[in-house]
Amino acid sequence: MSTFSSASTGASARHAWLANKLSTRGTLVVGSLAGIVGTLAMAPATFVGAGYVLIVPGLVISGVGQGIVWTAMWIAASSGVAHHEQGIASGMASTTLNVGNAIGLAVLVALANAGLSGLHGEPLRSGLAQGAQQAFYLAAAGMVLGLLIALTLPRKAVNATQSGEAT
Repeated sequence: MSTFSSASTGASARHAWLANKLSTRGTLVVGSLAGIVGTLAMAPATFVGAGYVLIVPGLVISGVGQGIVWTAMWIAASSGVAHHEQGIASGMASTTLNVGNAIGLAVLVALANAGLSGLHGEPLRSGLAQGAQQAFYLAAAGMVLGLLIALTLPRKAVNATQSGEAT
């Protein structure tokens, strides 16, 4: 997944300007939409005999989207938090992110591999390909849920110093 990592890191580093041009909500929406499109683009490339090159465009698009989301996610996690509580907010966001990733990946792998026990040869390969495709669709659905949550954020976030919470 180095293609995804490269795209994600590059987007996070190069497109942080979106967070300054748009609201946190707007940045999350743009990044989420790109991530959803990229993830959905990977699903049709999961069939027996498919080469890695078929999945690369989706990886790049999804990676760029998630790199954009990454920046805005940390801004959203710390918005409205007093300066002296920023470390706690960051720790909570980081822990939630990592636990959520672990649980999400475990669920996707379990669902993708359901019903494969006892299969061998071509039926196993076909089942793995169908499971991977299902995992991409489910991941995209999860991203849509994240997008819907992002839409609940205020259009313009007020930081802690503007709201008078920081001391």
